[in-house]
Amino acid sequence: MTELPVLQPGTLSVQLYTFRDAMEQDTPGSIARLAQLGFRYVEPFGLGTRHRPAAERMESVKTLRRTLDEHGIQASSVHAAAPVGPETEAILDELEVLGTRLTVVSWPGEVWGFERDALATLDGTQRFADAMNTAAANAAGRGLQLGYHNHWWEWNTLENGQSAYDTLLSLLDPVIFTEVDTYWAQTAGQDPATLLERLGGRTLALHLKDGPAVPEVPQVPLGGGVVDYRAVIMAAPSARWHVLEMDASAGDAFEDVGQSAQTLIAAGLSAWEAQ
Repeated sequence: MTELPVLQPGTLSVQLYTFRDAMEQDTPGSIARLAQLGFRYVEPFGLGTRHRPAAERMESVKTLRRTLDEHGIQASSVHAAAPVGPETEAILDELEVLGTRLTVVSWPGEVWGFERDALATLDGTQRFADAMNTAAANAAGRGLQLGYHNHWWEWNTLENGQSAYDTLLSLLDPVIFTEVDTYWAQTAGQDPATLLERLGGRTLALHLKDGPAVPEVPQVPLGGGVVDYRAVIMAAPSARWHVLEMDASAGDAFEDVGQSAQTLIAAGLSAWEAQ
């Protein structure tokens, strides 16, 4: 059977968390290697972290921006602390330096006053949604759009009989987009393609990775695990960013991510540059 082509391929990016160990040793060399692989976009992480002083964070993001510029790479999006709480303006300043409009909360601990268990109860989920909505309004004041990235733990059942993920989305301002990590959704027992179809145009970015769909187990290049990457991409035409990531790799993460990128390009699903 002939496979249907994607009329407009998504644009490839890669989450820099994949290379955190290499970047700790040599950030410029790591960025150079990604450029050599063909990447023109990356998704940085760690902006606004509460564990570092604001001045130190600002110097770090300025250095990162210079390094990206030197290698012809831009930020597609970023995982950052939500602009809410006492450091709102400092976080927004960092985001402006980086130069992307899409900022993503990658786990509840990136929202001031919350930790990983924020979505364990209905009350906690409601309070977390309120904080996210405030952060989204603050971000919009600087021309930024806020999103939320899932792991596997958001599909616990709350007192209302619904999953924390569905409850959260129902409480969030519709301007808050979803960056769906398809691997963690699969790990949670969800069918990622079905989830994406249900979310409709709210999904602006995908995290694409593969493996056995088990927490704390190394991941593999696309096509080597249980995630149907073609199905998830076809189910999310609104997701113009195809962000590759590996939380852990048993091999060379650069080579593995490069292999995944070539798989998507060969299939006509993704491209290095925006189409």
